[in-house]
Amino acid sequence: MKANRIGLGVIVASIFWNAPTEAAGKEIHLRLKYSGSAMSTQGDTNRDGLKAGLGTVACTSNLGRCTAQGVGEATVGGRATCPNGNPGINLTLIPGTGHGFTRFEPTGDMLFSELSSETVCYDPSTGTQFKSGTDRVTGGTGRFAGAAGQLQFEGTQWPLYVDADGNGFAAQTGMVTGTIILR
Repeated sequence: MKANRIGLGVIVASIFWNAPTEAAGKEIHLRLKYSGSAMSTQGDTNRDGLKAGLGTVACTSNLGRCTAQGVGEATVGGRATCPNGNPGINLTLIPGTGHGFTRFEPTGDMLFSELSSETVCYDPSTGTQFKSGTDRVTGGTGRFAGAAGQLQFEGTQWPLYVDADGNGFAAQTGMVTGTIILR
């Protein structure tokens, strides 16, 4: 169970606030792949012992290269069956704790987002965490100033280190799809 303390926010998050760099028009359809790391922070807003997580990833998309960072915190939601068919533990995002940004390399423009929902299934038999959810685009800088939209994500996380205090470090990979609306 301690491996899940790396948590949802770690895994997640924000990592998926990935926007394009060269698209034309008001709607941009995004297809993105990411990989990187996640680690626990000292944040624990509801004081349940599960720390918030911070994810940092590199991205490739139909619109170019990017990097992203995100933070979020989860709470235990009960038993679940993970996508690999194994019994697991369900973790869900604490509303208001998931935030992130994506920076696009060619311009430095950033896209901001907030996690609307995220669910993680932690499989204790393999140590794997499976995540999925939705991000709401909340603006940005440069061409993304005033942007809106919605992104869906799914990914996998592998805890590499977890100590007795719930501090952890993990590798992660996943995909993001959705629409960014420029204003």
